[in-house]
Amino acid sequence: MRKRSWQLGALVVLIALTASAFSQTAAYAVLAASVGIDFSSYHQALSNAVDMALASATRVDASRQVAGVATNDTTQPDATMLHRFAQQYWNGNDEAVRRAVSRVTQLKPVLAPILREEGVPDEIAALVLVESAGKPAARSPKGARGIWQFMPDTARRFGLTINGGTDDRLDVLKSTRAAARYLHDLHAQFGDWSLALAAYNVGETVVQNAVLRSGSKDFAFLSRKRLIPAETRAYVPAVMAASHLLTGRSVLGSNAGEMHRESTILYATSATGNQ
Repeated sequence: MRKRSWQLGALVVLIALTASAFSQTAAYAVLAASVGIDFSSYHQALSNAVDMALASATRVDASRQVAGVATNDTTQPDATMLHRFAQQYWNGNDEAVRRAVSRVTQLKPVLAPILREEGVPDEIAALVLVESAGKPAARSPKGARGIWQFMPDTARRFGLTINGGTDDRLDVLKSTRAAARYLHDLHAQFGDWSLALAAYNVGETVVQNAVLRSGSKDFAFLSRKRLIPAETRAYVPAVMAASHLLTGRSVLGSNAGEMHRESTILYATSATGNQ
């Protein structure tokens, strides 16, 4: 009964979140980072595509209460922490970060039960903040789509349908289930959430090769030795920082505090285009 309750509520939240998402026009260019470059854009301004949808979502409180899963949490992130995160990862745009946090917070009642069912900690929802700023219709010219930014081949591998008429990556429930299973498998493979997140970003083969070359499964060590790409060296600390911003906790089992931090990197640049 509890499962049915949150599923009904999830549908209420998702309808509100996605009703206008497909009428928005935002494309996301994912820029590769490289050693020695002062990173300036890889997630700037993922901000307006679903703000109107979220405003609508706040007007369905009665339906949410009936559904029984919506959050009443209006707690705002610590302003100093948010500012630091914006300076480090979001081109100093505090307001854009604040809106993105609000979107992900409203998605949490949908995401958290699925993550838990698949054996993945709730804190992993921070990945959505970094990947898509919580925008269900987010996409990149490389072909990644949805809040989890699945590439087509990986999406199909985890049971999502992508064809001329259907793209399950845009279905928050289905894509979250697929992402949770993928992340669970990555953690089972590497035994550490830092490496699991690295593999989510750059692929299992790259991380596995780095582990084999070094004989180490310590993300901080692999970063210091530059055995994984610069983009990934910045990506993993960003997800850890996002987790702390959203929940006050880092992803379980990580050694984020020991990670080598690259120059500022932002995780997508918005551009105008048709969805």
